[in-house]
Amino acid sequence: MNKAIIIVMAGLFISITACKTPDLALKEAEWQSAERMDVQGRQGWTFNEKISFGDYRTVTLKRSWTKGSGAFVGWTVYKPGYNEIEKIIGVDYSRRKQSVRFELTDARQQESAVFCVTKVKSANFVIGNNPNSVVNTVSDVLEIGDDWQNGFWVNIFLKNDDRPWEMVIDNNDAQRQRKNYTGFLAMDRNTYYTIKPVYSLRNKNGKSVNTIAGSVGFEFRNKDGKPVAAVSLMDRGIVYLDKVSDQERFLLANACAALLLQQQI
Repeated sequence: MNKAIIIVMAGLFISITACKTPDLALKEAEWQSAERMDVQGRQGWTFNEKISFGDYRTVTLKRSWTKGSGAFVGWTVYKPGYNEIEKIIGVDYSRRKQSVRFELTDARQQESAVFCVTKVKSANFVIGNNPNSVVNTVSDVLEIGDDWQNGFWVNIFLKNDDRPWEMVIDNNDAQRQRKNYTGFLAMDRNTYYTIKPVYSLRNKNGKSVNTIAGSVGFEFRNKDGKPVAAVSLMDRGIVYLDKVSDQERFLLANACAALLLQQQI
């Protein structure tokens, strides 16, 4: 992610909106039932904070893929795919500062364990004898390309799911090709959300204004093209969740939390 672009845009728009974090300029006709949640605990560039928004909060938040040291990770180690992560990207890589693990919960006591790593190359998923991975198959289905050098790769393990959800964002194209870029959050080639950069904000008069360059957040759309979640990465952050099922909201909350925390990696 191009942090410099986000910082500059944040400064410009916060000054315009009288020191209030501006809302993303989401299309109102498509977002009639979205809940807006301010993010708490996202402290600039410090790391070991615990973030929260609405009913959702992180329980643990640590650098590197440290097995067995979290609140919920005991059930996670037996999940399919959990032990494949280091095989794909390498043990040494997963222990560097480019990775982070966190666990999320909510008021309904749903639980997750999430592994995030940045600066991943698309070649990792082929070289690791993994040509049929979710990353590769969904990339083919959505025709979004498979040649990236600065990817953000996330595995979301939900307690009641049999396998992890995977999220991929190409940090370079999400900024440089903001109008055309598509990322994804997927379980398999038939179960996925597309992710689009957001580069418009609401000014103090409520009008939509495009940022000069780059993107300032992301919007998630389901397989039918309906927006179901969005996250602003400006300042402390804002999360928007549609009124879908509790389970779907929890999944999307995990994905938004991962994107909020990428700047801390």
